[in-house]
Amino acid sequence: MAGKRKSEDGAGSVAGKKRPAQEAEPEAKPAFKRTEEEDFPRGGASTLTPAEIREAREEADAEFEKEKGKKSGKKRGEGKKGKRDAGEDDGFHGSILSGKLQKSAEFLRYKSLVVGMKIWGAVAEINKKDMVISLPGGLRGFVSAEDASEVFESTKGQSNKAKKQKKSGKKAENNDTDAVDLDKEVPHLSDLFSLGQLVACTVRKLELVQEKKGRAKTEKEGKNEKKGRRIELSLRLNYLYDGLSIEAVHEGQALSAVVTSIEDHGYLLSFGIPAISGFLLRSNYMDGKESAKLRKGQLVQGVVISVDKKRGAVGLKANPGLVASNMVKEFVGLTVELLTPGVMVNARVRAVLKNGLLLSFLTYFTGTVDIFHLEDPLPGADWSKKYSENQRLKARILYIDPVAKTVGLTLNPQLINNVAPAMAVDVGNVFKDAIVRRVDATVGMLLELPTKESQAAGYVHISNVSDEHIAKLEKKYTEGKKVRARVIGHRAMDALAIVSLKESVVEQLLLSHADVKPAMNVSGTVVSVEPYGALVQLAEGVKALCPLQHMSEFQRSIPSTKFQVGAKLKFRVLTCDHETKKIVLTHKKTMISSKLNPLVSYEDAVEGLVTHGFITGVEDIGCFVTFYNDVKGLVHKSALGIEAGVKAETVFQLGQSVKCRVLRSDPSARRLSLSFITTPRDSASEGDADDVKPGKIVAGTVAHVSDSVVILDISTAKGSVKGYLTFPHLSDNLGHIDQLKAVMKVGVQFDQLLILEVTDKQKLIVSAKHSMLQAASSLPSDISQLLPQSVIPGFIANITDRGCFVRFLGRLTGLASIPQVADEFVSDPNNHFKIGQSVRAQVLEVHHDTGKFSLCLKQSVCFSTDASLIHGYFLEEEKIVDSSGASNLEWTESLAIGTCTAGEVQEIKDYGVIIKIPSHNDIVGFVTHYQLGDPVEVGKSVQARVLDVVKADGIVDLTLRPELLEVGKQETTKSKKEKNNKRANPATTLELHEKVAAVVELVKDTYLVLSLPEQGNAIGFAAAGDYNSQQQDSHQRYKPGQRVVATVENLGDKASGQRLLLLLSKPDDAPQTTPRSAKKSRKESKKEIGTVVDAEVVAIEKLQLIVRVGTTVEGRVHITEIMDQFEKGNPLSHFKVGQMVKGRVVQKVRAVKTPGSSEQIHVLELSLRPSQLPDTLEAGAGRALPGALPSIKEITPGQVVKAYVQEVKNDWAWLLVAPHLRGRLFLLDSSSDPSELGKFTERFPIGTAVSCRVKAIDHEKQTLDFTLRDSLQQEKKTEFHVPPMGGEGENDQKQDVAFQKGDILGGRVARVNPGVGGLSIQIAPAVFGRVHVTHLSDSWKDDPVAGFKEGQFVRCVVLEVGKSATGKTQIDLTLRKSLGGLAAANLREGDTDTDGSSKVVNMYSIKDLKKDLEVQGFVKSATSKGCFVTLAPNVDARVLISNLSNSFVKEPAESFPPGKLVTGRILSVEPLSGRVEMSLKGPSEKKKPTSNILGRRFGDFKEGEVVFGTIKRIEKFGMFVTVEQSSVVGMCHVSEIADHYVKDVDKHYKVGDRVRARVVKIDTANERISLGLKESYFPETEKLVEPVSEEDGMEITNEQETNVTFVDDAEESQEDDEDDEDDEDDKDDENEDEEKLVELQGAQSDNEESEDESEEENGVDLDDLDEDDEEENDSEDDIPETGAATLVAPPLEVKLEEESRPGNDSEEEEEDEESEDAKKLTKRAKKRLKEQREAEITAAEEKRLKGDQAPETVDEFEALVRTSPNSSLVWIKYMAFLVQLADVDKARAIAERALQTINYREEGEKMNVWIAYLNLENVYGNPPKEAVLTLFNRALQYNDPKKLYFALLGIYENLRQPQGPQHDMVDQLLKTMTRKFNTSAKVWLRQIQSLLARDMGDAAHKALDQSLLSLPRRKHIKVISRAALLEFKTGSVERARSIFEGILRNYPKRVDLWSVYLDQEIRVGEVPVIRALFERVICLELPPRKMKFLFKKYLDYEKAHGDEERIEHVKRKAMEYVDTKLG
Repeated sequence: MAGKRKSEDGAGSVAGKKRPAQEAEPEAKPAFKRTEEEDFPRGGASTLTPAEIREAREEADAEFEKEKGKKSGKKRGEGKKGKRDAGEDDGFHGSILSGKLQKSAEFLRYKSLVVGMKIWGAVAEINKKDMVISLPGGLRGFVSAEDASEVFESTKGQSNKAKKQKKSGKKAENNDTDAVDLDKEVPHLSDLFSLGQLVACTVRKLELVQEKKGRAKTEKEGKNEKKGRRIELSLRLNYLYDGLSIEAVHEGQALSAVVTSIEDHGYLLSFGIPAISGFLLRSNYMDGKESAKLRKGQLVQGVVISVDKKRGAVGLKANPGLVASNMVKEFVGLTVELLTPGVMVNARVRAVLKNGLLLSFLTYFTGTVDIFHLEDPLPGADWSKKYSENQRLKARILYIDPVAKTVGLTLNPQLINNVAPAMAVDVGNVFKDAIVRRVDATVGMLLELPTKESQAAGYVHISNVSDEHIAKLEKKYTEGKKVRARVIGHRAMDALAIVSLKESVVEQLLLSHADVKPAMNVSGTVVSVEPYGALVQLAEGVKALCPLQHMSEFQRSIPSTKFQVGAKLKFRVLTCDHETKKIVLTHKKTMISSKLNPLVSYEDAVEGLVTHGFITGVEDIGCFVTFYNDVKGLVHKSALGIEAGVKAETVFQLGQSVKCRVLRSDPSARRLSLSFITTPRDSASEGDADDVKPGKIVAGTVAHVSDSVVILDISTAKGSVKGYLTFPHLSDNLGHIDQLKAVMKVGVQFDQLLILEVTDKQKLIVSAKHSMLQAASSLPSDISQLLPQSVIPGFIANITDRGCFVRFLGRLTGLASIPQVADEFVSDPNNHFKIGQSVRAQVLEVHHDTGKFSLCLKQSVCFSTDASLIHGYFLEEEKIVDSSGASNLEWTESLAIGTCTAGEVQEIKDYGVIIKIPSHNDIVGFVTHYQLGDPVEVGKSVQARVLDVVKADGIVDLTLRPELLEVGKQETTKSKKEKNNKRANPATTLELHEKVAAVVELVKDTYLVLSLPEQGNAIGFAAAGDYNSQQQDSHQRYKPGQRVVATVENLGDKASGQRLLLLLSKPDDAPQTTPRSAKKSRKESKKEIGTVVDAEVVAIEKLQLIVRVGTTVEGRVHITEIMDQFEKGNPLSHFKVGQMVKGRVVQKVRAVKTPGSSEQIHVLELSLRPSQLPDTLEAGAGRALPGALPSIKEITPGQVVKAYVQEVKNDWAWLLVAPHLRGRLFLLDSSSDPSELGKFTERFPIGTAVSCRVKAIDHEKQTLDFTLRDSLQQEKKTEFHVPPMGGEGENDQKQDVAFQKGDILGGRVARVNPGVGGLSIQIAPAVFGRVHVTHLSDSWKDDPVAGFKEGQFVRCVVLEVGKSATGKTQIDLTLRKSLGGLAAANLREGDTDTDGSSKVVNMYSIKDLKKDLEVQGFVKSATSKGCFVTLAPNVDARVLISNLSNSFVKEPAESFPPGKLVTGRILSVEPLSGRVEMSLKGPSEKKKPTSNILGRRFGDFKEGEVVFGTIKRIEKFGMFVTVEQSSVVGMCHVSEIADHYVKDVDKHYKVGDRVRARVVKIDTANERISLGLKESYFPETEKLVEPVSEEDGMEITNEQETNVTFVDDAEESQEDDEDDEDDEDDKDDENEDEEKLVELQGAQSDNEESEDESEEENGVDLDDLDEDDEEENDSEDDIPETGAATLVAPPLEVKLEEESRPGNDSEEEEEDEESEDAKKLTKRAKKRLKEQREAEITAAEEKRLKGDQAPETVDEFEALVRTSPNSSLVWIKYMAFLVQLADVDKARAIAERALQTINYREEGEKMNVWIAYLNLENVYGNPPKEAVLTLFNRALQYNDPKKLYFALLGIYENLRQPQGPQHDMVDQLLKTMTRKFNTSAKVWLRQIQSLLARDMGDAAHKALDQSLLSLPRRKHIKVISRAALLEFKTGSVERARSIFEGILRNYPKRVDLWSVYLDQEIRVGEVPVIRALFERVICLELPPRKMKFLFKKYLDYEKAHGDEERIEHVKRKAMEYVDTKLG
């Protein structure tokens, strides 16, 4: 215990040591001033360090508290409180001190870094101005020279001073000498630091570096641009040792220091703290070795060997071995701030985590070791077995987070030895057999990299595992698997190599700057475009610059448009400096494509070398040419190759690429002589290569297939050469490229290949495109061979935003600009062409001077003139089949195209019919629906004709159409030779290039299958597109049955499978027809409107028939033009394809031939309606045919029309009346049957005929509105009488609305209102009606709306249509089955609808009520005074609490919830005022007659009489006593209670006590009795006057008096007592309707217990723990003696009855009893009763005028608000009253009036109304969330935002809301509040309280951490302590204890904290824990006064819970403490 106390005292004293030091010795303060401070720093920046700023704040706080204490006269302890708090550190909640066990080790990431964090790192790079530090976790930080050492800052100041003197003209005496000395003294960073040196760093700045935006970046690129993360560090010791004092320095401690001066015997050192200096003897540095010397500014590590605290001097010894073995030892005052990275500690394993270890060290501290810093650099999956709890280890500190109080440790053996880990692998190394040692799911993998010396560890992040996405890493990679990996970086501090498994990275050419060489060809991505050039990224982390002059061939003033951010371009490296990592590129095309040997150095410049360079200077003597690696030479003017007298400036330009020859070279002098006159080529060598020049056709064999190219062996005259065939050059057809690529393998032969290009290394670039092979002889290879307007085949080489580049032979390339790409408008050329696509291009212009030419790719001018495209397609099909190794192709001979075969229908699909061919079971026959002819069934045998054969897939396309089969049958009966071949070729009668008419039979993706009707239905094939239109969809352009014109191009050969190949002609070409056929065609095209024609159905669509009139004219029949009369079903179902129909032409229109094309044809609109078919019908010009479909002008509302369903979308069905006239049918207009409404979509399939009535006409939009209800309305309308819901007279006037009383409608439940709110029913698109709770069903049950839900369909009947108070139309509906409604689908189990068979009378208006009538109703609301019951719409009855039940009802609101069904009896009805009184009491036995004593009334008492009574209520001013055997209540004033003064009455008497009293005074006017209880009133000689019961006549003794009860009076007395108690308690309650409107802050508690709980939940103010924060709400409303009652109740309490005077509580009950027996009373008694009631009414009106009774009508409320316009209480009562009447809209209007009326100065009153308004919208808004949000935004403009936010939060958290607490809105609101009011402790505590209340402890803990980052430091203790209290009450006790322990560890002398902690533990009740805590407390070193308080608390606890032994133990401890103090 003593040791523990000592540690705690030490920890506490260190935290508070600054204060006395500051007061006694100001000069010893650890103020870290810089050597130079600016008086006025730029930008307002402070010259103070963070430590200085913090210290200054502490001093200011201390002085402020001191002065404040003097002025206020506070106690000495209180005056020191603020000062102590200001200096103490409250950051105890982190993992270091809290004691909370972590679940996993934290990895050091960028997100976890904070400014001020201390980290151990290793020097990775040393540059001129900064250094790169490798940090743990793979992070990299930057240290500027000024932050690396103080020497740079001082020299920088001297340098700036010298510059200023030089600029001002001043000259020092020794200016030159000083400059020389300055240069000598300023070291380089490499002089002070070395690579791999371990250093302790401090994070100074964290920033996201925005990359510079390029000039030509798009908006999208700008938004998605990433930001780089930069970590700025400092090695300055004043940051590292912030807070270190000489008191904390001790011998044996390891410290880092910087050399400030070099002396004769050693070095002066600085620790960054002015108060501490050091000295290092030369003999103590590296054991005195002469070679070991230090420089000024150099960092040195050493061990303290001496400490002189008076002078602040420290002696150091710097020996590597001594430093490496040094261990941190625990000492008094050790805090986390004094720990530094790199120090070694003895640690103990506290827990083995899932990804590391949790270690404890130095007693109080804990830290984590992640899995990368274990002892084994290659830990396997079972690494955790090597460690156990309490295992001892040596560790070094990696980092310290001062904010989160977290420490990271390492166990790496090399780091333990204070040496940076050595990396055995280099960046770029590739390992083919790397072994997977561990797989971390979702993170990465640990690899073992085999090396010659040892095994290295590498880690591959999951993002570097594969180029493709991997769902689960652990499934693909298992431990022990070998993979191919490449090192891409180092994590020096983690002893890991960063590895990548990506194939693209492993094969990548460049990984770092070291891989870049001059003259290297590279590809890069433009990342930024600047005026001076472009920044290009070559690889990750490798960037280069392409200067402006190297963006193009010639000099430019602005960047080239080719350089766009994100563009991928080719470059060549000009220069590269590996030291500075600067790379310069060129994009000059000549330099990039040059095949000449590059000139990289002067040594390479041999005489005669011809190479490319660029001109960098033009002078009179010649031109200067620069080559790679900054090699330069001079071309003398004599070697320029220009005529004499011509100036070089006129011929050559700067930046121009030139070819030159080396004349002379002098490498030593770095001089070159060049010439522009190069030696010509040897003509003999060129002649030898004629057989391999571009344009030649060769053959080749596949030697290798890679991912992007096919390598071939090509035979030439000189032997075999390599040829390269890219995949796009495999085929002209885009669809064949992937298929040919799949069958490419070694050995495949190519008989014909076209040489496109011959490289300088005699490599051939070849193509297998059929189009280019056919035109090989005419393809151009030079610009001189181009002829304008000629069309030549080529291929797309590139696509840019400028257009398409088309290439021919020898890299001859032209541009087709955007306008020339296609006939239509082109926004993106990529949508029309692909790179490598074969095209036909027309030459437009040729510019021989510039070598450029332009092209056109428009289909209209570049169309094909032959069938080469389709011919090549079938050639490639044969090649694919041959290369795939397909066997058994004999079936193709028997199933040749055009032959007939037998088959059997196997299956019928949606897309066609599957035919089984018996002779070939493995072949599939397929018939499209168009080719079916007659309907078929499964199993039916059919004859079919072959249309097409696909050998690769084994599919045969067949036709069953009779007209095509006839030809096939005739062909099979021809000659024997033809029969054996099973094919007759009608095409033999055709001639080449003959134009024929064709019909499309099949549409494939690439080609069409055609039949030639005039050539015996021969089968032909044509390409569906062209070279330049391959990307167009053939299925949109062509349809089966479509007529086309084609030209015969190939009569069939073996290569194309004997197919007849056709070429589709242009639209304006016509087939060659005979005179007869031409006449027939002209006749068909002249069909006029009104003509009756015969047509063939060729297709059936959803809403029309596609027909063919004759042979060439297309027609269509709309669905509305088929029938005249209405018939159910779809009329199109009566037709089938191929059926002949007769119709009349009603219109001729022009339509596009195919979707997506611009070609138009004439289409005939036909009608098949019988009324249109007689030949006598004719149509005149411009007149419609008789019987034509109606137009919108001819249709009138109410007319019944025939329509067809076009589509069904959402809640609407669109119907067609005519082809160009349609309307819509709303869901609820389709039926009134709920079951039919639920099947809306199924009832209206597309094309179904519907007979409907026109509801409305929209002439502007030319649409109709339909309904199906009106046609059946008269049949379903029910005759019944329902009185108007708004009262009499409202139904007399006819309402101008669409709905009338009695209408039967279909409806949908839009909203279910809780309680008795009823339903909101949608009956039209924007029309809603309401259903009262009494009209939901004929059979009533509790909670009547429980069976309904939103979206349900119902049948309802209109009861009334009227206007609301706001002028809106209001429709009242009923769902009662007896009235025509239907809600059977919504009834619960057991519910049945009855037709009036219930004995209970259901009424509809107040006229139906009469006295003693038994009725049923639903409870509307209940309060402590009774409840309201709704009996019918606009009829509510009031039930007083005395009439609720025969038995006592304690909580009416709980016993009678809203919606409860009750049965009662009418007591009274007032039709004029609308008041109804009702009783829910059941029948009871008649009362027995009582004695005269029991019937004592007020007049029976006399002054001086002694009575007995029971205390009913106690107040401060006295108490109320109910006199026994009477209902009279008397009051005993506090002065009459005793003969002496009584301060607290409740301490002497309690409610229910029986007392003896004397009648002191009788007030006859007010009927009041005053009583007295003084002893002097009762002499001892006076005998007790006891009441005697006449029934038993027995005398009651004193022992029996407490048990005497009279049943009736006791019951009444008990009810009275309960009522009065309720009156008191309910001052803080609200009725249910009022709860929906407002909950004012501070008035939400129902009793003192809930009030106490709310106080505890809100937390305890620990600064005022001794003060009593509880507030008493004393209600004196019921005190007759008080003049003005104090309002303490919420302003929404609606009273049901007027206040009764004392003594009259039972009069109303007696009146009710008298009213029950009124029939038996005499006339005189009746008259007396009537007079008494009239007197009561008069008294009630007088009280109402005085404001003593709540208004009960609208008029009364209006009068009240006029009297008190600024009272929010009145306005909110008014709103609550309207809500009770279910008139929510009127309540909103009242709220708006209140906000306008209340004076603007009454902010609190207006706030109350706003809160009530928000409550209203939260319950009745539509939808509530949006309504509340809109109103809340309004309220924010007029109220205090913080108060309003808390009010809304209270609304959402309210448990009594109908929808319960809305946690989603609470979370959203709290998130906004913590962001908006982040410095408010109350807001953060409210969030923590909300989270803990929902068992979200982890989230609450995070919220606490976030609050401490936002709140001012002075609020930290308050928030943390209150959070701990909340944890104790609603959260985790363990977490609460952890928080309190953390507080008290930092503030051990805070007695208030100890007291609260003890109270909470006592409340929890764990006795051992409580006693252990008390034992800790009494051992504290505190002042006697505080210790006395703690000992007394301990003693009180043991007295209550312990025994004598424990009590004696406490007393003994107290005596020991006293003895210690006195001794």
